[in-house]
Amino acid sequence: LSSCWSMIEGKVMEEFHVGHEVATLGISLYIWALGVGPMFLGPISEYHGRKTVYVFSTFLSLCFQLLTAFSKNLGGMLFGRLISAFFGSAFMSVASGTISDVFEIDQLGLPMAIYSVTPFMAPSLGPLISGFVADSNADYRWVFYSILIFTGFLMVAIVLFVPETYVPILLTRKAQAVRKKTGDSRFYAPQEKNPLTLYQSVILSSKRPMLLILKDPMILTLDIYSGLILAIVYLFFVSFPYTFKTVWGFGLWAQGLSFSGLFTGMVLSLGFQPIFNKLYRQSIANNNNVAKPEFRFPILMFGGIILPFSLFIMAWVCYSDLHWIGMIIVSGIYDIGTCVAFTGIFTYTVQAYKLYAASAVASNSFVRSFMAGAFPLFGLQ
Repeated sequence: LSSCWSMIEGKVMEEFHVGHEVATLGISLYIWALGVGPMFLGPISEYHGRKTVYVFSTFLSLCFQLLTAFSKNLGGMLFGRLISAFFGSAFMSVASGTISDVFEIDQLGLPMAIYSVTPFMAPSLGPLISGFVADSNADYRWVFYSILIFTGFLMVAIVLFVPETYVPILLTRKAQAVRKKTGDSRFYAPQEKNPLTLYQSVILSSKRPMLLILKDPMILTLDIYSGLILAIVYLFFVSFPYTFKTVWGFGLWAQGLSFSGLFTGMVLSLGFQPIFNKLYRQSIANNNNVAKPEFRFPILMFGGIILPFSLFIMAWVCYSDLHWIGMIIVSGIYDIGTCVAFTGIFTYTVQAYKLYAASAVASNSFVRSFMAGAFPLFGLQ
């Protein structure tokens, strides 16, 4: 959703007679809302359950996607983008909480690697698909129509197939069932001792991610670093169409294909996970079989080396006398670094803050999304 806008930006500028920076708000507003939403929706799942937030947020995101798809003015489209992203952002933090619910600490590596890759795989697929739509004779709004259809399908799948996984909520339901069956009111779950309404949970729970940012130096450092990495990825959504058009003369659909390197790099990054899982197990064995969250950092260090190296090479291959495939290959290498770095950050965060993983990841989403949303605004300059 966030990246599809990059391929239709020209048509938006033409239809509504606005400049590049105003049109780019379709990306920036979406990303900023992705950062703010988890600050509320992630912690709410720690009071009312994961599935409740999934269903509630997906439904409201679907409603505001309708506004983006059918609004006849730019203000309505941008507002729809903003609010649909706010509610759609639940998956940016709550999904990590679900993974921490389902898997034991020593099993987190591969699930978190897949979770880390998929949110970044979609932005690379978005321009690729929407580039063909925008370059065809079809109305460019079919980009939004197709997303609407897919979101509706996902909502039905969530309602039918996604169970509740949050242990305190499961214990509450179990205690309620036991009380109903036995008639004995002495049975209750810890969560029931301090019940909160939805309003109270929104106000109180939103403090937890912010307190983590303000009072935990490790969280703040990782949040800023991941924000810089993601901001550069979103910078590509502005720079790639411009670079491949001006340097190599790519048409609109070919500009969309220029993101294939990012997608390929993300897929290939999963191949490194078994190596780092082995290193993790060796670290535990060398520490008297005691696991520490910091043992997840070698994969982050590996990504930290690849990222600046690939950017340096990228700067030297974007010349017209060199083949365009070099730029695509190096962008894939950058995304390998992106995915392995995020895997290290997310896995450490979920393991270190297991019960409150959704809040910890929400703080990360808040910082990195605000950084990522700003970069496309000056990317063309």
